[in-house]
This record gives sequence, structure tokens and C-alpha cells, in this order.
Amino acid sequence: MIYLKKQHLGTLLVLLSATGFATLAIFIKIAYSAGANTLTVLTLRFILASLLLWVLLKPLGISPRIKRKTALKLSLMGIIGYGSMSFLFASSLQYLSASLSEMLLFTYPAMVSIMSFTLGFEKFSWQKGLALLTCLYGLFLILGVSLGNISHIGVALALGSAIIYSCYIMISNQVLKNVHSLVATTYVCSATALAFVIYTWSSGQLILTLPLAGWLSLFGIAFFGTIIGILCFFAGIIRIGAANAAIISTAEPIITVVLSTLVLDEHLTLFQGIGGLLIIASILILQLYEDKTPKLIASSY
Repeated sequence: MIYLKKQHLGTLLVLLSATGFATLAIFIKIAYSAGANTLTVLTLRFILASLLLWVLLKPLGISPRIKRKTALKLSLMGIIGYGSMSFLFASSLQYLSASLSEMLLFTYPAMVSIMSFTLGFEKFSWQKGLALLTCLYGLFLILGVSLGNISHIGVALALGSAIIYSCYIMISNQVLKNVHSLVATTYVCSATALAFVIYTWSSGQLILTLPLAGWLSLFGIAFFGTIIGILCFFAGIIRIGAANAAIISTAEPIITVVLSTLVLDEHLTLFQGIGGLLIIASILILQLYEDKTPKLIASSY
């Protein structure tokens, strides 16, 4: 009975994490409509998220102390990898609907798998082949059927963010072996925040004269779309394991589609919806049949 309660709580926490991450694209869209630009959104997101993460480490009993070399690696991962990925994903939302951007980003598990066996980290299997074919067909349905009606720039930005995130995950799998995931996330977010502050301030693109809706959306981005997503995911992993958490997290793009319909009045075509489901199916195939894929799927972005 205790085990079942632990499993149920873990599942609920991961679903809450997926919901938190799913709100990210929604809040960014609202911030844009309130007059914020991409750099302002990302700068304030990472400032608020970093501050909250540093504050939370102590009550959680987690020491932030790590080796300088590791801190440098995490900082570079944040500035070059996480920051670039976040910028491309947020920029894609200026051209695409929240649901389309989210589904294109979620092609990254298939990309991670391709990179893994291309670099010799994993062996090819029929399960991987099936997952990749499923993902590619899903992409065809999303883009190939109606590419003329979709922004090419937006597609390039969303897929670019997926490629960079895939590389980020591959590198993270090597760097994070001896570092607590929450500590690593704190350092990555902090370095990303510093990079955005310097660039946004020096380029004069920081917009602070936002209406209340703009500030509320920025808080939502930092709290729900970042902190709740990260903390609940880690709390869920402790109770149900990384593999189960990764599988449950595939609910994220589905939740984004539902929220974009309810909040933003966005709608997918039938083929785009089927394509999105196929991409999610490809992730499930990879997670259910592969033990060696880096288990950072949907953990934080």
C-alpha cells in the first residue's frame, strides 16, 4: 500500500511538472502580446528562476559547492547551450503557435538517439528504427502537408532549438555524473541569466515598462514554467525513477495543445494533431524499449 501511494504521488508530481513546463510557451505568448520582446522575457525568466533556485537549495538540504572546473563547464553549458536553445524556442513563438513550437521541440529525443548511435554511445536496434520512422512521419504530417501555411523561419527556429537541446543533453550526460541535478540546473540558469543580462542591457533591448499582464506572465514563466517544472520533476524521479518520469513527461506537449486552445484560442489541423501524437509515440517507444538513452527527457528547458 505504501509503495502504491509513493507511485501515485510520484506520478502526480511528474504530471504537475509537465503542466508547469507546458505553460512556458503560453506565458511567453502572453508576454509578447503585452509588449515584451524575446530578450526581456528570457533575461527576467532566468534572473527570477536563478534567485528562486539559490534560495531553495538550503531548505532542501542540498549543498551548492562543486569543483571550479565543473562550475565552469556548467556555466558554458548554460551560456552556449541552454541560453541558445531557450532563445531559439522563444523566438519561434513569434512565428508559430505554442502547440506547433512545442511539438517541434519534442523531436529532440529522436535526435538524441540518432546522435547516440552515430557517435557510438549506443547500438542501433529495431526499436530505435521504429521510433525514428514514427517521429519522421509525424514531422511530415505536421510540416509536409501544410508547409506553405507555416512560417519557414519559425520551423527553422523550433527545430534549431531541438538540435541544440539534443547536443546539450548529450554533453550533460557526461558532465552531470557527479553533480546533483538541481545544483547543476542552478548553475546553468545563473550563467544563462548573467549572459542575457549583459547582452540585453548593453544592447538596450531590456523593456521594463510593461503592464500588469506582462509582469504576471513573466512571473508565470519563472515560477510555473521553470521552478515548478524543475522541482516537481526531480521530486517525481525520486519516487518513480527517471525512466517512468520521462515517459509520463510526454504528456507535456499534449497539455500545451490543450492550454493553447483554451487560453490562446489556437487550433491544430487534423494532420498536425496526428503528427504530434506520432512524435509523442516515438518518445514512448524510445523510453519503453531503451535503457541507455540519456534520461534527461523533458527534465528542464
